[in-house]
Amino acid sequence: MTLRKVMFGALVCVGVSLAAETPTHTLTATKYHPGMGGAGWVPASGDRIDKGRLARHEIRWVALSHDMFNKGYRMGDTIEVTCERLPAINGKWVVKDKMGKRLRNRIDFLLPRGDDYGFAGHITVEIRKAR
Repeated sequence: MTLRKVMFGALVCVGVSLAAETPTHTLTATKYHPGMGGAGWVPASGDRIDKGRLARHEIRWVALSHDMFNKGYRMGDTIEVTCERLPAINGKWVVKDKMGKRLRNRIDFLLPRGDDYGFAGHITVEIRKAR
């Protein structure tokens, strides 16, 4: 076996090992619309919400509860969401907002008015930092 093959194998193993260490968190999910419940058109990240892009589903932003920021999530992180009950929200979302300090283990999905992806109350999702 050549040194190149040995090094490549070692790198692949390290990559797999690091991917396995990405923690997954189970959260209660809700939806929010810009302008509702104090949510304006500018989230905590300072980025302006473009209503047209949001309506076309080009913006996939979430707000996380403050405790999740203590678990290593940061503003601007891309996260992977998994939800068996509501597969329309599966995939990558970007953290752009923080929720109220009293909330724990929560995530809010920014959705356009009139399009709720089938949300009905609170649902359970799993998140982890995207690779």
